[in-house]
Amino acid sequence: MPRVLPFALALTAALAGAPCPAPTARAETGTSDWPFGAQGGARWGGRQRDLYNLGILGAKARDPDRSEPAAEQSGKRSFKMDGDGKAEDEGPDKLKVELLFPDGPASKAGLHVGDVITGVNGRKFKDGSLAPIARAILDAESGKVKGGIVKLNVERAGEKDPLAIDVVVTVVGKDAATPTVGKMRDQMLTAAAEWLAKRQQDDGGFPQTLSGENGAVCATSVAGLVWLAAGSDLTKGPYAERLRNAATFVGSTAGVDSMSAPAGESNWSQVNWGLAHAGIFLGELQARSPDAAVSESLRKCGESLAKNQEKSGGWAHGPGGPNGLGYVELNIVTGLALCGLGMAQRSGFEPPADVLKRAEDYLVASSGGDGGVGYSTSPGQVGQGNIGRSAIAWLGTLTLGQRNAPYAKKMENYVRQHAGEVFGGHASLMEHYLFAGVAAHAQGGEALTKYWAVCERDLVLARSPDGSFQPRPWHESITMQSNSDVSFGEVWTTGAWAVVIGCEPVKGGRPGLPAWMGKLPPPLPPKKK
Repeated sequence: MPRVLPFALALTAALAGAPCPAPTARAETGTSDWPFGAQGGARWGGRQRDLYNLGILGAKARDPDRSEPAAEQSGKRSFKMDGDGKAEDEGPDKLKVELLFPDGPASKAGLHVGDVITGVNGRKFKDGSLAPIARAILDAESGKVKGGIVKLNVERAGEKDPLAIDVVVTVVGKDAATPTVGKMRDQMLTAAAEWLAKRQQDDGGFPQTLSGENGAVCATSVAGLVWLAAGSDLTKGPYAERLRNAATFVGSTAGVDSMSAPAGESNWSQVNWGLAHAGIFLGELQARSPDAAVSESLRKCGESLAKNQEKSGGWAHGPGGPNGLGYVELNIVTGLALCGLGMAQRSGFEPPADVLKRAEDYLVASSGGDGGVGYSTSPGQVGQGNIGRSAIAWLGTLTLGQRNAPYAKKMENYVRQHAGEVFGGHASLMEHYLFAGVAAHAQGGEALTKYWAVCERDLVLARSPDGSFQPRPWHESITMQSNSDVSFGEVWTTGAWAVVIGCEPVKGGRPGLPAWMGKLPPPLPPKKK
């Protein structure tokens, strides 16, 4: 049966209130086009390109046997998905190089745009290219391969037939065999925090990409969580000033909703995303370094989220009724809203009991009984649980001090069983990496093992030579010809991956994000006057 996804192909343009640009002629790509093939700032073919990132090698590639997508289109799309998309998510068996990081390891080694990578270290790709490349990078950086090299087996265009050559890339590093723990993890977190710091704007925020001001609030909040996880707060650490500026920006911008529409027009409000992300960041900040201005901003976020709850008990992208795609609630926002409400308690705000009860009933009704949070309670969407929605809703119960509630225990069990199923999500793959990753670290044990068994490969390949983390194609972005993570941009993916690797407190080291992970006692309710 065709699967109808209520998400616009051109959500970038639609949510920004702008028409989709017309297709443009393809420009030759090269090192100056990093990271998304946007030559001279103009979007290629009406979009920034959705390409596989090849990790610290500093290259991006696509499947040469698949046509590149046409220009983006808005509106609902119906498509038939054959199988589970596993082949796309493992990567093609050939990778055509489209972009090179300027002066990166691959460029210095002589890899060319247009080269087709067919294997690594003398072994042709079979059943996917991504895992072999990631393993080769880890082996090189950890010293398992002498000289720290990755030998790419390449077909290069010749006068008549392709030439088979090897391109030997040197990526010597330290302690990279287990990048999710220890020194390598700390190196990646530090590099990402510094990369983000260099891109923060004078107003404390980051450039608007998807969803206008609310997208900027989300990006700034995630960057703020990275700096907190890395050890800074409002009073100490290398990013103390960055955090003060971020808190000011988030406090003044969360709740601004220039994308709301007059009655009778399409409702593209995204304000609940900004309010919830702001609540998570400001709540963690308040737990670490209490501040009156932060507390006031946090309280306002909590009040607005409570006010914006739908009568059903769920939350929508924003208030105002059905959006331009015809739906209201979606539970990724419901889970985020619960996190924001829970964190707002650190300002003295007490979430209304009726708001929390309606939210609980809505989540339970959407789940079908197994703790896997469904998309909504609409027909055909009940019981369609996935890890992203379930993880963020479960984290919401932690921040609210409800970990032992019966519905929370069911969600906890669902997260434990499904922590590695990030490709079962929808819309933003990075969102599912992020929420599942924080929840897995909050649980530890089986959940954490299952998460990294799948996601270590993608962390390695997302990493770039400049310290950023890049998005990647997956079965939904390939089929729908649009990738939300590319539209959000590399600030979003860099911040989200850095939060995952930095969230867990390290004994005698980094503080992590203990409030969001439920590792701090919930604040006492305010005293009644």
